[in-house]
Amino acid sequence: MNKKHLSLFAFLLFATIGFAQPYVELVNFTYQHFSSNYKNNPEIKNQTDNYLFNLMYPKEFKNGNVFLLRLNAELLQTSTDLEGTACSDVSSIALPIGFQWASKSKKWKTLVMGIPKLASNFERSLTAKDWQYGGLFMENYIPNDNFRLKFGLYYNREAFGNFFVPLLGVDWKATDRIYLYGILPSNYKFEYTAIKNKMYAGLDFKWLTRSFNMSGTNPNQYLRFEEIFLKGFVDYFIFKNILLTAEAGYSFGKSPLLYNSGTDDLNETIGSYSPVKSGPVFNFGISYRIRTDVSK
Repeated sequence: MNKKHLSLFAFLLFATIGFAQPYVELVNFTYQHFSSNYKNNPEIKNQTDNYLFNLMYPKEFKNGNVFLLRLNAELLQTSTDLEGTACSDVSSIALPIGFQWASKSKKWKTLVMGIPKLASNFERSLTAKDWQYGGLFMENYIPNDNFRLKFGLYYNREAFGNFFVPLLGVDWKATDRIYLYGILPSNYKFEYTAIKNKMYAGLDFKWLTRSFNMSGTNPNQYLRFEEIFLKGFVDYFIFKNILLTAEAGYSFGKSPLLYNSGTDDLNETIGSYSPVKSGPVFNFGISYRIRTDVSK
């Protein structure tokens, strides 16, 4: 896969919320850790561990159009330090599938994706409540190699109802070392090239919302997780295309919380999913990443 092909794929690295960057990750695994005390029980500590796996397969055609298939999987574990309290697990698996059309001038690119998803605690056999269906429309305007304007709309049928998110982003290569890219409100990065083709550092803002159906011991309930955080990050290539990532920052969002199905009513049951205070968050990851802006 040469650099010309990779530059066409760079826009296409989407999780379920979708954002672009100056690289392609064919495989990625990330672990995130968050720990804080409960608001109503400050003597008890909550721990939330998040495991994410992403896989991408792109196929380019002669006319510059691209077919994209992804696999996104997540495991979310929540526990407390209270004796006798078990760890609670929810998970999801999504299969985003899409197609990008490129104009003859390559200054305009249009992406349409469908996103089927399973999100549940999987304590019982699958039902309609465990399925979620979404989609993404994204328009790109690329006047030159250093600037890209993006706008579109994300939709998902969450456990709490229809979820629409207007998207707007600007990718700007300000200098040879400074790059700003992403899509708001979901994700935006300020990146500085510390060592060319080797190490990158900067700031990462993310705002992610997702939900999981609860069955078994918690019927007629769903779990909603709304993350808002700002982190500093360091990316380092230990081998060609093999990247290690470390992030540390602060979470301003909400911990995983239980709600009654079909409503915005918070379930006040005391347990792992009670509200917690804001606190530090840490990430570690490994990826097979190919930069599309590296020096030849």
